[in-house]
Amino acid sequence: MSEPILFVDDTPETLDVLVRICSGEFDAHAARSAKEALELCEQRGPFAVVVSDYEMPGERGSELVARLRERWPETVAILLTGLAELDVAVDALHNGGVFRFLEKPCPRGVLSAALHDALTEHRRRCDVRAKAEAEARSRRTLQQQNGQLEDRIHAQMRALARLQQFVGELNSCETLERVAEATAQAACEVCDLDGARVEFRVLPRATSGRVERVHGDLGVLERERVAFVTTDGELGGLELPSHTRAGRALDATDHDLIASIAASASVAARNVLRRCERDDAQQATIFALAKLAEQRDNETGRHLERVSSFCRLIAEGLRSDGHFREVLSDSWISVLEKSAPLHDIGKVGIPDQILLKPGKLDPAEWETMKQHATLGADTLRSVIAAVGEQPFLTTSLEIAWCHHERFDGSGYPRGLCGEAIPLSARILALADVYDALTSERPYKAAWTHAAAEEFIARGSGAHFDPRVVSAFLARSAEFDRIRAALADDGELGAPILKMPAQVSRANAG
Repeated sequence: MSEPILFVDDTPETLDVLVRICSGEFDAHAARSAKEALELCEQRGPFAVVVSDYEMPGERGSELVARLRERWPETVAILLTGLAELDVAVDALHNGGVFRFLEKPCPRGVLSAALHDALTEHRRRCDVRAKAEAEARSRRTLQQQNGQLEDRIHAQMRALARLQQFVGELNSCETLERVAEATAQAACEVCDLDGARVEFRVLPRATSGRVERVHGDLGVLERERVAFVTTDGELGGLELPSHTRAGRALDATDHDLIASIAASASVAARNVLRRCERDDAQQATIFALAKLAEQRDNETGRHLERVSSFCRLIAEGLRSDGHFREVLSDSWISVLEKSAPLHDIGKVGIPDQILLKPGKLDPAEWETMKQHATLGADTLRSVIAAVGEQPFLTTSLEIAWCHHERFDGSGYPRGLCGEAIPLSARILALADVYDALTSERPYKAAWTHAAAEEFIARGSGAHFDPRVVSAFLARSAEFDRIRAALADDGELGAPILKMPAQVSRANAG
């Protein structure tokens, strides 16, 4: 059976004849008015062909055709007209969307042929509409895909820019903790993740325990792990969710980005470990040289360790108090701590009869003793000339040369005052004096912490930089704790309220 056809005529006899002669060949239906025809179209769905009488009570056939054309453009309309209505029908054919008009009474053969042609036209219109809808869907799909592609490209460009920034950040990471923090954060931002966890578990002797950093919230979702692999083996790993913050599963592009992050982090971590090993060796050499100088003096025991620790405490305190923040970076403080043991390296050039004299030095001997600051600076200056400028050597030179300068200009060897004295030397000056006062020597007993604290407070603005003194006083209890933890065997810590003449030797070296 073909597609449904609707006959519309207000004359029941004519309508019955039309339906009867077409029922054997077509799926024929009937309506007695334009209103009934529209109701049938709404109820049964659109008809393939509507054959309507032109002249009907109420709404004419031409008006019905116009409404059908607006509502169901694929429906093909045929008008039946009498001879008197021929001019009107022709106008409807040209302007009203009528496919064909037939004169009443219409022979069966003519009507059948017209209906077949109308069904063919209906199928053509349906094909045209289907193709148009398919093309529209294709355009919408293409636009959607283009939009998604553009979004993906922009996202990847942002990810690549963040990845480049991450590589730059790694270049400035001096510790495994910083590498871990930067890696976890970059993974979250590059791949739009809720959280990420980084762990380093193969650590050098210089570090303690396991390094672990978490950025964001990993939650309870399914996770993935990417190992940090180097030529030295696996150093740890990056743990992250298997889905983005929006719920999308990580795809091949995401995994490529994560692999790049892991590879960069592996290289950075390996470089940090190598640097730690190098620094360990360097620090051991430095400490050996400093100990060599110390062995020629009466200052033995753990003096160098204490002074280094005091210097770090003062420097970090100054930064916390808001002073010299543009200078006191983590790396600067680390260099100061490592350079501190070389402050008296120049004592290697002082004759034993002066350096080891148990009593008070005479004026000539004192002038010779004071030369150790210049001797140390000259030694380090020759090293710099041979190997080039390095922060460690520059700082070592500053403290060896200037740690006996006084803030009011009364120190030696050059009589510098105030800001003209390098900050590293101003810090070490207080650390060295505090340790000298609270340590036992052949020529003096050890002062108590309280007595040394009082002496240093009185020296603020004269011997010492007031800001350095303030940082010391605010952390006085921590100084006392370090002094006790690193105390030499046999130190009694006897209270001394007045500084004997021999103690001036402590301030000299």
